This record gives sequence, structure tokens and C-alpha cells, in this order.
Amino acid sequence: MTQFSDERGAEMRELFFETSQELLQSLNDEALKLEKQPGDVEIVRSIRRIVHTLKGDAAACGFRELSNAAHELEDALALQSACTHSSLAEVAFTAADTFGEMIAAYRRKSKAPSGEGLRKIVRALGQNPTAKKSSKRVGTTTSGAVTWNEYEHVAAQNAANYGRNVYHVTATVDPHCAMPIAARQLTLNALNGAGEVLAARPDGVASGPVRQFDFLMASLRTAEQLIAICRIPTIIAHANAELVQAATQKGDTPLCQPEAPLGHPLAEVQGPSSTQSKLDSPEENESASRTHLAENVLRVDAERIDNVLNLVGELIIGKSMLQQAFSELAKHFPKEAMRGRFGDAMAFQSRVLSDLQRSVMKIRMVPVEQLFRRFPRLVRDVARQCGKEVELAISGEDTDLDKSLLDAIAEPLTHLVRNAIGHGIERAEERTRSGKPAQGTLRLSSYHHGNQVIVEVSDDGRGIDVQKIKAKAVQQGLISSDEASRLSEAEILELVFRPGFSTAEEVTEISGRGVGLDVVQAVLHRLKGTVEIATRAGKGTTFRLKLPLTLAIIKALLFRVEQRLYAIPLNAVAQISRAHESELHRVDSHEVLQLRNQVLPLVRLGHRPTEQSGHEDKIFVLVIAFGERKLGLIVDALEGEEELVIKALDDQTVSTDLVSGASILGDGRVVLIINLPAIVDRHGKHRPSEAGGLLSGILLAHSDRSSTPQGATEVKQ
Repeated sequence: MTQFSDERGAEMRELFFETSQELLQSLNDEALKLEKQPGDVEIVRSIRRIVHTLKGDAAACGFRELSNAAHELEDALALQSACTHSSLAEVAFTAADTFGEMIAAYRRKSKAPSGEGLRKIVRALGQNPTAKKSSKRVGTTTSGAVTWNEYEHVAAQNAANYGRNVYHVTATVDPHCAMPIAARQLTLNALNGAGEVLAARPDGVASGPVRQFDFLMASLRTAEQLIAICRIPTIIAHANAELVQAATQKGDTPLCQPEAPLGHPLAEVQGPSSTQSKLDSPEENESASRTHLAENVLRVDAERIDNVLNLVGELIIGKSMLQQAFSELAKHFPKEAMRGRFGDAMAFQSRVLSDLQRSVMKIRMVPVEQLFRRFPRLVRDVARQCGKEVELAISGEDTDLDKSLLDAIAEPLTHLVRNAIGHGIERAEERTRSGKPAQGTLRLSSYHHGNQVIVEVSDDGRGIDVQKIKAKAVQQGLISSDEASRLSEAEILELVFRPGFSTAEEVTEISGRGVGLDVVQAVLHRLKGTVEIATRAGKGTTFRLKLPLTLAIIKALLFRVEQRLYAIPLNAVAQISRAHESELHRVDSHEVLQLRNQVLPLVRLGHRPTEQSGHEDKIFVLVIAFGERKLGLIVDALEGEEELVIKALDDQTVSTDLVSGASILGDGRVVLIINLPAIVDRHGKHRPSEAGGLLSGILLAHSDRSSTPQGATEVKQ
């Protein structure tokens, strides 16, 4: 029984860690709205609902520090001074950060921060003497203010609608009580036997004994009966019960309404019919909507989806094996009568398998909006830190992307956004002098383009000074003066991705350390994507991230180099051309080919044939496009197109970044998948050797007919 409870508790905590991130994001979103619309009661109410939910979820998991801090904030938000406080948005931002730190500590199983900083500013919300005087207790004449929050008002109204009276019960502890701390629980137990306790003050988190308790209670008993129940000998000296909501039939006008404190959202409407609408409609409708959505949403661990996708991949390999066997069977028995039926069955299986593959892939797809929604808060904080005015514009939030890719590009996008604010967008006075609006604009957009997803980060700032980059690169020793003079503008812009490069004149928290853009390119290369830069002086800069839709299954072009089989993503191939060795030329130690009035730089993947070998001098050139750049890969022969299921390779199999994975064909052959960004990067940084090509050293000790790579020779390039 204990084991089951532990497992159930662990499951609840994992669910809390997942849902709490959504709540914190919603809290940030509402705080941003409140910052633009100060004093908006609806936004304050939404913030209070979020905090209330977070408080309850944290308490259910036993996270007391978080629950108590959220409880204090929720109580403060019920005061009139909170709704009109000028710094309420800043309090909400601080709360989101503090709650986030606490949740991170709980996830690490370490000590949670105290949150005392948050508590101090929360207490300041209620330090408005005017607001305190106007906050009266609901339905009672005894001294001391008690405020029921909006959820308790709704519960009271619903109880009255279902035929129960709602009372405000007060109980004073006997001065000679031997156990004052237990008095509250004893009184609560007694009242629960006579009805339903909707709320209690204090709520059980008081640090010491309390001499008076207040309860909001729904019951069919009379006030006199409740008073008698509360008078526990030697525990409770005095009790009182006052009717605050008389029983009604659902839909009837309430006979008596609870008096809300001034500034409370429920106090804005005093008419009977409108109060009923206020109490029932918004929260009940919203709750019903959330319940309906919850019934249609199933949270599934990503690892389970990956397992299903892996099985689909194995089925695709099996389909290829069947098709291969069927082709061989058709050659040996061309007049076999069953061949047609067998072919129809295989075609049907292929269609169903394709639909299954697409369905599983869609499960992995999530809208980019899940990533984009975290940036409004980031832009606000960084802009304030830099002393700049920046507006964030977002488009294409509905674009779907593989969940693993979405998580992987979060850090690169953060770097680009911070870089755009820190380096790109000017201060207000500089923009005004240039004839621009004082407020800069940062745009995040995404869209599909073929088999890729494009994510753009653009600004309307000063643009990138190409000459400044060249001078800085020479100054920092990244390139020589001679190399700098031969670089094109596109090649100069790529220098910003070099590790350690920075154009900042001074080191700040935002920029100047030379860390960031090199991380962006490294992550994009790992994801088999690319990053491009487009800039105009005085107009702004755009960073364009090109990503594959998924990393699991790709359409590939197969080719041979030195009798070994390789593949590259088909969407990366812009053109396939035939040429002769005699048509190749050497410029600055690099081989080039004149193709359609353009000089195409080449990368030789295998050895260059010698004249004595008698090797046919015809070659295939695969033209691959990386943004504005094009590169030709020299290969020996083409094998055709194939749908490949990518299998990861560890360093013990192939320890080179030139290979990103492997796959198994239907006939059991193993094909290596080339990492094109690494090929391009290697071509740009190193001079080719006369001995041979890039892939010459990659040797897998496997037979072409083997289904799995049993052994391998470790190669380090």
C-alpha cells in the first residue's frame, strides 16, 4: 500500500511539474497584459485564478513553500489596493520568477528558496490605509475584517441555488483551552457533520494559536443549531451564526446577497439578476470549457511516441524488404497467376503504412506557438535592461514542428532575440535622429517551405556593418588580412558564427563575451539545418533558420563513393549534373566546375582517379544549396531515391561529424547518411589534400549484404 502511494505521489509531482510551466507562462502573459492595461479588473481576476490553481496543485503535492507564497499573493490580490496598485504587473513578474525557481528546486529535489523577497512586495500591496478601511467582513457584525474571495462567493451562490442556507459562523476559543492549536480542527469536524464548510479563516497555515475562527458554511440546519454544535465544552467559549445567503431555487433571485468588499470584482454589480450572471456565467462557462478540453486531451510521454515511431520505422524497412523480394520473385516467375493479387495486397499495405507513418508524425508535431509565447517576457526584460523600447511582433504561430526540434531550437532562438535587442535595435534617441520610430520592432515568424520549416528573427535596427566585422575578425586573429581581402560579403557575415567573435565594445550582461551565435550554428548543424543572415545597413537584420520537418524519416538520394553506399536528404539536392574530370579546374587549391555560367566549388568525397587506373573519367556532381551558397559533391555513381529511417550511430561505430546516422535498406544493406552542414564547414575551414576525399577514411567493417553494422573501425578526422 505504501509503494502504491509513493508511485501515485511521484506521478502527481511529474504532472505538476508539467502543468505548472503552463501556469507560469499564463501568469507571464497576463502580467504583460496588465502592464499595458493597468488596473484592469478582469486581468487581475485572471492572475488570481492562476495563482489559486498553482497554490492548490502545489499543496496537493506537498510543496508547502510554494503553496504558502501563492496563498499570500492570492489574498493580497483580493484587496482594492492590489487592483489599483501601479506596480502590480511587476509583482506578478516577480511571482512568476520566484515560483519558477521554487519549482526548479523541487524538480532537483533540493531546498526551495524562501521567497521572502516576493512576500515583502506582496505585503506592500495591502499597505493602503484607505483600502483597509473599506474592506468590510461579509455578513457579520463582529470586529475584525474577513474577506471571502470570488471562488467562495461562487460556492456560496451555488449552495443557495441548491436549497441550502449559507451562514457566517464565528467561534471564539475558550481562554482556558488546554489545546488552542487543535481547537480549529475540532470545530471544523463538528461543523462538517452539520453541512459543508465552504471556507475557513484562518485557513490552517497560521504560525501560532488563534483565538477566533470564521467559517462560511452551507447547511440545512438553523443558525441556533449551528451555534449549539460549535459550543464545544472547554474548547469554544462563544459562537455566532448569521445568515448571509438564503436558500433559493436555482435560477430564482437570491433573497439576501453577500456584501463584497469594496474593490472586489464581485462588488461591481449589485443588481440581483446581474449578480447571478456575474457569479454563474464567466467561471461556470470557463470551467465547463476547460473540462471539455481536458476530456479531449491526453498527456503522453514523448518517449512512448518515439517507441511507436521506431516501430513504424521497422515496418517501413520490412515493407522495403517485401518489395525487394517481390521484385525478385516477379523476375523468376513472370507468368505466376498469384503475382497480381500479391502486388495488390502489397500496394494496400504500403498505403496503410504511409497513413500510419503520417499519423504518428503528426502526433509528434506541435505548433511553434508553444515556443514563441515565452519570448514576450524575455523581450520586455532584455529591452528594459538595455534601456531600449522594443515591440515584439509574432506571426506563423500555428506552424507545426517536431517536438524534439522545437525543444532544441529554444536556446538558439533565445540567443538571436537577445542579440537583436543588444546589438541590432538602437536606443530611442538614435532611432529618432535616423528618422525611425523611437520604438524598435522585433519580429518572430515561422512558415513551411517544402519539406522544411523556416523560423525567422528580424529587427528594424542598424543592420550589420560588414567592414566592421572584417576588421574585428582580423583584430581578433580569426583570419589574416590577405584572407579578409578575398572574402565575399556572405563569407564575411558567416564570421559572426565563429567561436569567440564579438563586435561589442564592452562586456555587458547581454553581449560582448563572444558566446551565442556559434552556439546557434552548432545546434542547427546538429539538427541538419542551416542558418542564414540577410542584412541592410540602417534597415535591419534577419536571421533565417531552416529546419527539417522531422529527424526520424527522410526522403534520401543514394549514391556510391569508392564502392560504399551513402545518402543525403533529397530536399538538399538542387541539381544533378554529369561532367568529365577534364572539365574540372583548380582555383586557390580548391576544385571548381563551370556550370551554367557560374563557378561551382567542389568537394571530392572519394579519391581522385589516377591516369594509370583506366578509370572512366565521367563523374556525377550533386549540387547542394545552403542559402545563397552552392557546393558540388563529386560522387562515383547514383543508386536512386529511397525513404530512410534514420538510426543514430555512437562514436564507437563512426567517430566523425561527417556522418549523422545510418539506415538499413530492404535488401539488408547499410547506408550511411552524410551530414551536409559538416561537409560545408569542413570545406570552408580546411584546404583539400591531394591524397583523396573527405569520406575516404570512413571504413565500416560490414558486408554490403549485412543487415546491421556488426563491427567498425574507429576513425577520427
